[in-house]
Amino acid sequence: MSKSITCILILLVVITACNSKQRSDQLSMDERLTKNLDVFIDSCWNDQNVTKLNELVAKDFIRILNGINVAANENELGAHMNVFFTGFPDLKIQYNNLYIEGNNLFMNWECTGSNTGIFGEMPATGKKIKIQGLSHLYFTDEGKLYKEDVYYNELDLLQQLGYTLEAPILE
Repeated sequence: MSKSITCILILLVVITACNSKQRSDQLSMDERLTKNLDVFIDSCWNDQNVTKLNELVAKDFIRILNGINVAANENELGAHMNVFFTGFPDLKIQYNNLYIEGNNLFMNWECTGSNTGIFGEMPATGKKIKIQGLSHLYFTDEGKLYKEDVYYNELDLLQQLGYTLEAPILE
């Protein structure tokens, strides 16, 4: 009887130790992803330092913006970001409602800025913008960002810049 109890106790200790290690590993991965996200937002976006991307993103990184692939590697991501930096030199992004599941990070974010430069092919309007969006970021097991799906209301952005829609011509 005492051997049975000893075996059960040893089994419980092993199971508890394994579960504790898994929780610890996940916590450290969550911390790594959060740290990398902070560098991505603060250094790359808010400080407009695209050279930091080489530390954070995988070589085959993909950025999809409202269903459209806008960057297929680190260099294209930097060029894409520079379009926003040129159009909105004071651009700032902050996030909230962060959720991490495995190697996936989900966040709501808010972007503010003043359109004092050329944005893509659109001339500066001098108008301020404030938009919200959602991003789903995918990380490798090493914590490198390899994909980002970004969703926001582009019509809202354009209307804040002063653009309007015209009704279609119906025959």
